[in-house]
Amino acid sequence: MLPTGGLPAAAGVGTAGDESATAKVWSGDGVLRKGCHGHGYGYAVDVPDGDSWSLEVSLVNRKGRTLFQGYELIGADPKQGKGRFLYCAHDLRPGRYKVKAELVWSHYSDEYHKWARPRTIHLRRR
Repeated sequence: MLPTGGLPAAAGVGTAGDESATAKVWSGDGVLRKGCHGHGYGYAVDVPDGDSWSLEVSLVNRKGRTLFQGYELIGADPKQGKGRFLYCAHDLRPGRYKVKAELVWSHYSDEYHKWARPRTIHLRRR
């Protein structure tokens, strides 16, 4: 299932240094079907040329517990693209979840962190 609907969310405020880097993540609502499946999300990062970066995307429940993580994207990956969470329906309940992403980038010897604005999605049974 590819991401549907939803607009990219603007990046949150960084914790230090260069505020010119941004991260966005978006995903549509989904259906929990029997068995194990994937749920798609989109991402975009913008970091200064030459800086190394990584983006970790997570699916988080209402209690704030990280249930699944998308693969970690690194500077060699495209700065914009799609990923998937892989999960089994018996591990999840229908309801609201958040798709969160943390951007980490290095400028010379300094490391910076910035959270993208989380996207709330609804997962329902078929």
